[in-house]
Amino acid sequence: MEGLLIVQKGKSLRRKIWILSPLAVISSYICLIPLVLTDLFLAQFQWIYFGLHEIPKVKRKDYFAYDRHLLSKLNPVQKVHCIYCEYANGVVAYAKAVANQMEIYSCAIKHIHTPAGHVHQKNFNERQVYE
Repeated sequence: MEGLLIVQKGKSLRRKIWILSPLAVISSYICLIPLVLTDLFLAQFQWIYFGLHEIPKVKRKDYFAYDRHLLSKLNPVQKVHCIYCEYANGVVAYAKAVANQMEIYSCAIKHIHTPAGHVHQKNFNERQVYE
């Protein structure tokens, strides 16, 4: 099983718990079900909600990059893992973009403290107007 994972530069993996690797794979790939459902629900949400309110739709293709699996030195298992990670990260980034777009057009009021990843709120209305 050596070489199945590509570790981030400067990091190392603990190989002591190799017996739990199948459990890790199952727990990772079971997430494919909610990811695919999220992808489908986002498409229908944009079609209905954004369509009815004339909100510009988020382009799904802008959030997906499928290129790592094309690297020649990866084995087939690594390539499958790369495709899965590319899809999972794409769905999550796409979901965040859709949620941001909905918030921009539907509820443009600033939070008390700006959470990480909410840079798009800098031009939102101040809370005091609504208190």
